[in-house]
Amino acid sequence: MVPMRPRTVSKSRYLGLGVALVVLLLAVSSWSAEGASSIAQNFKTNDANIVAGALVSLKSNSPNTVELGSSSNVDQLIGVAGERSLIELSDGEAGIQVVTSGITPMLVSDINGAVKTGDKVTASPIAGVGMRTTTSTLVIGTAQANLSSAQTETHAVTDKSGAKKNVQVGAIPVQVDKVFYEASQDQNSFLPPAFQDFANSVAGHQVSPVRVLVAALLVILLFVAVTILLYSAVRSSIISIGRNPLSESAVSKSLIEVGLTVIGVLAFTVIVIYLILTL
Repeated sequence: MVPMRPRTVSKSRYLGLGVALVVLLLAVSSWSAEGASSIAQNFKTNDANIVAGALVSLKSNSPNTVELGSSSNVDQLIGVAGERSLIELSDGEAGIQVVTSGITPMLVSDINGAVKTGDKVTASPIAGVGMRTTTSTLVIGTAQANLSSAQTETHAVTDKSGAKKNVQVGAIPVQVDKVFYEASQDQNSFLPPAFQDFANSVAGHQVSPVRVLVAALLVILLFVAVTILLYSAVRSSIISIGRNPLSESAVSKSLIEVGLTVIGVLAFTVIVIYLILTL
């Protein structure tokens, strides 16, 4: 493997406080070999700072356009800028290839602790550079190597309090697979994991266990109410027809009304449950 030779790059912004991000461009021949196992899609961009290995997000109000990904746009994460992927999907327009699946080199930092094999990687305050995640959030993939094993550069950034901090930035292979990651410390002990995972997937973010519990109780109440309505309607219909066969038309009309009522209750309850989980 040819050793990585970093190029000096410009400063970046850290936490949006006016300090420019350093975009690390690592031009190495091994990148093409890594890209041979990935799938990429063509996107447009107006950001000249996007280099191979940079984390990118979809740009708001600009269809099929990407920009450098950071903590400020983590919800729009789409992939990692790459080149020479095994499969490249394109509409013929000029743009950049973004790896959305497979293994590809990615710029990461130790701003949130040393990145190790198996760590989930998400957007960091440094635009275009990922970091290990320790909280529940959207992640772009899983680290396939330790940052300590890669050649890195040291860069100084400034935090919210104005204090200087040195961080290591380098490129490591990452298995790209965008998912919502639930940190172990955020997992709830009294709710079945399946319930919590389903609620998180519906809402698109971590949902309070209390909200999940309230939604579950509403589902139970809905089931009981619908069961009682249907049972009462069917039982009454059978009794009415048994006593008076000529009442069949009236009974049918009554059953239709009950059916519509049940559908209305179902729709209303589903909307309420959705609002509970998402708001």
